Amino acid sequence: MRILHWLAYAVCLVVAIAGIGGATLFSVLYLLSSELPNHNSLKKYSPDVASRVFLQDGSKLCEYANEKRYFIPIDRIPKRLISAFVSAEDKHFFEHTGVDFWRILRSGIKNLENFGTKKRPQGASTITQQVARLFLIKNNEISYVRKIKEAILSFRIESVLSKPQILELYLNQIYLGMGSYGVAAAAKMYFDKTVDELAISECSYLASLAKGANNYHPLRHRKAAIVRRNWCIQRQLEDGFITSKEANRAREEELRVVQQIPPEEAAEYFSEEIRKYLMEKFSFEGLNKEGLIVRGTLDVKLQECAYEALRSGLEKVDRGFGWRGAICRISVDKSPAGIIEELRKIDLPRGGEKFLRAAVISIKNKSVIILTENEESGEISKADRQWAQKIRIGDVILVSRSNNGNESFSLKQVPLPQGAIIVMETNTGRILAMQGGYSFKQSEFNRATQAMRQIGSTFKSFVYLAGLENGFSPNAIIDAGPIEVDLGEKLGVWKPRNYHGQILDKITFRRAIEKSVNTATIRIAQEVGIDKIARIAEKFGVFDRMPELISYALGAGETTLLRLTTAYAMLANGGKLISPTMVDYIQDKHGDIIFRADKRSFDDGIGFDEELPPRLNDNRQQILSEQSVYQLTSLLEGVMRRGSGASANFLNFPIAGKTGTSNESRDTWFVGYTPDIAVGVFVGFDDHSKSLGKNANGANTALPIFIDFMVKAQKYLSPKPFRVPRGIKLRKIDAETGGPTSGENSAILEAFKEEEDSEPQDLTREKRSISNLLEEENVESPTRIKPVLGIY
Repeated sequence: MRILHWLAYAVCLVVAIAGIGGATLFSVLYLLSSELPNHNSLKKYSPDVASRVFLQDGSKLCEYANEKRYFIPIDRIPKRLISAFVSAEDKHFFEHTGVDFWRILRSGIKNLENFGTKKRPQGASTITQQVARLFLIKNNEISYVRKIKEAILSFRIESVLSKPQILELYLNQIYLGMGSYGVAAAAKMYFDKTVDELAISECSYLASLAKGANNYHPLRHRKAAIVRRNWCIQRQLEDGFITSKEANRAREEELRVVQQIPPEEAAEYFSEEIRKYLMEKFSFEGLNKEGLIVRGTLDVKLQECAYEALRSGLEKVDRGFGWRGAICRISVDKSPAGIIEELRKIDLPRGGEKFLRAAVISIKNKSVIILTENEESGEISKADRQWAQKIRIGDVILVSRSNNGNESFSLKQVPLPQGAIIVMETNTGRILAMQGGYSFKQSEFNRATQAMRQIGSTFKSFVYLAGLENGFSPNAIIDAGPIEVDLGEKLGVWKPRNYHGQILDKITFRRAIEKSVNTATIRIAQEVGIDKIARIAEKFGVFDRMPELISYALGAGETTLLRLTTAYAMLANGGKLISPTMVDYIQDKHGDIIFRADKRSFDDGIGFDEELPPRLNDNRQQILSEQSVYQLTSLLEGVMRRGSGASANFLNFPIAGKTGTSNESRDTWFVGYTPDIAVGVFVGFDDHSKSLGKNANGANTALPIFIDFMVKAQKYLSPKPFRVPRGIKLRKIDAETGGPTSGENSAILEAFKEEEDSEPQDLTREKRSISNLLEEENVESPTRIKPVLGIY
């Protein structure tokens, strides 16, 4: 009886303990469960996705992201990549309901064996549990409480999401090292591939990173990375996902990762401008999370041509100021290896990142022998030896390999003069190339968009355009004699003079712009009225609001290269209003277009159901007479044939353009255009008080950069003539006199409006001061004049 009594007591005790334990466990689970986040939020998964900017050739320029992630749906992730992750992380994924109890048991036994050691406890988390931690718990602390929470959430997740949906969440969210989140970003980061291009060995490496990407870095921990990858390959073989042959081939493959190259240095100014544009259009958080796809307007080939032409041109301008000396000096009384080691420790000057550091190790018979940081030896060119006569043994200099021979190097220095170049599509305003300075690393200041400078004679185009719009014919005879401008009481008299002080008499309207004659330009402004010139300049966007000062006729006003190039692009397209743009269109992460720059459309009534092609409905505003604009283009073609642009005559392209130079040659310009592109070039010091030299002008500083660009780019461009609009008649006249031609050598085809007589108008009259004009036009006498030479 006593035995039965004790047995009954023991059973009751066990039941009581089990009941209390069960109740306690239920209470704990209830309490933990009530604290858990809502798992239903996973049904509306919307991850932070990187916004990317792509160029015309499909290459990626840059991206903006808090987490570098490219979302990819599960049906586009290849089975071999899914299999690699399942084998590495959760072999029973497709069988369990959120928790793998057998795996928990095995890891528990292993952790007991390791108890008291410093080994990290093994986990048994399933992919579903990892999803719970990544999205809902967001806590990497190792604790049994967290594990219980994960288990509860895993059961709940499996009840509302399918296995493919869970995998989609996991493979897009997981961190895989080197700043990449999700398999799509990791495939691009490590191998520069899309997920469907990955080989088995590459899939296995990505899967091996899930357990701790930093531990298996492909460069810093290469051996561990290969061991882990091969382990993953073996797991796939054991799980039946791959064959023995595939496994052996994958193990034998070298672990090759692609070194990520930053955005092309030649496009850094464009990249920064497009970033600022997007920041104005979207919030910072939106840009870094919304996964926008931006199609930039930049043409990679033309950008490279512009980049090289500007850098080369600025180097040539800088050479005229002489060699400024070595970076520093070192002792060369040591082994070549010692010299090279010391060279590599020397900081490159900002802007010199394209050059090599070199030490002068000997000078014999006027031959300067150098040793470069790349372990190459050679000598600098003869021309450079003459340029840098003060060079000494031990000088550390900058060089680049010369095209004159394998052992010849060119001596370099980072130029002090700066500049910019813009290439724009004339019909749309799309910026095809932009370089805002010699080097973005040297200076992030964009001289194409930010530098406000006097534009000199490039503004004369709009003075002559105003003349054509207000009754002048291209062969009108203009008084080009000396002229005086009475500036008003106590302000003295301004006497505009021509380049090199030329004194002229009569000249045709055409020859006046071809020779950039200041005195004739002032008289045209006198006839037309500075107010009318100002309105035209404002229509073309040269200025927002132009002061009605007579000195502006010679280019005293300040504007940016971007504005000026856009204005010339509108001359090229016949006077249609365009705005500069760096973006063709923007798509959201679902692929829907949310912005398009080109507002033109196709005529719905024509083309798609007929044999005729669709017709583009051009809704651009015509801001000035197409006939007057074409006449000006014809005049500017003359500038390129017989004027300051004649050095570009050898180019097999119809080109119109104008050079410009400001006071004391501080700023020099050239803007030229074909029917398809407008190219603007500016050269000048950042310190506006410095001159480029008394003989510097747009024709010998800025124009050569344009020519170099065109030589490099012409293989990507198609030459074609400027379109002659209706209402224009072409007649043969004498280029010098404007009258009937006296011989074929001086004959040109002149563009007249239909109502114009081809007989030259003689508009010369007695000399008088501009103050008379101001009185006649009832214009307030200027109190502030910026004299400007407005020369070539």
